[in-house]
Amino acid sequence: MTLTLAAAARARLLDFVRPISVGLDGVTNFGYVERRLRVVERVLEETLRDAPGDAIDESRLFLLAAFAGLPARRIDAESRAGLLLKSAGIPFEEVRILVSSVNRYESDPRSLEERIVHDAVLLESVGAYGVTQLLVSGARERQTLAEMANEIAEKMAAARFATPAGRRLAADRVAFATLFAQKLAEEAGEFETAPAP
Repeated sequence: MTLTLAAAARARLLDFVRPISVGLDGVTNFGYVERRLRVVERVLEETLRDAPGDAIDESRLFLLAAFAGLPARRIDAESRAGLLLKSAGIPFEEVRILVSSVNRYESDPRSLEERIVHDAVLLESVGAYGVTQLLVSGARERQTLAEMANEIAEKMAAARFATPAGRRLAADRVAFATLFAQKLAEEAGEFETAPAP
């Protein structure tokens, strides 16, 4: 089944999702959902360039991108989100698919839509944008520069993209962040000492 979401329904869903997304991690702001949707569009364009015949359900992709990062319990059929999805004409089966996708897109993306959203979310966590998020979070948690450098290096080493398009879009970003982490660790090591026990 191909789902069709009118522009007005998409706008209502975004109006609902925006405030829920704000502040989940202490860093997110109101532009986050729109940014994620633009990154998803970019990964989608690159994916379709690689395989122009691939079938994609763009409404399903939109829903997953809009709700990605939210706890699935906020989306079930009985929740406010579930009622909103129903009022937008989204069948119960599609809500069930959305909940399943939200639960697994990060760790076990199965559909093309899940792989695209997985890569888009991961793409936002690498490069200068990702480094900035990690530094802000590290400062909030009162980490040392050496700890932040280690966290950045670990995040870049663990980044596994699910599509060739995601890997291609991320290559320079991961290289930059990895080099930044190395330089930060070197410079922090020059002047920082471990706290005394």
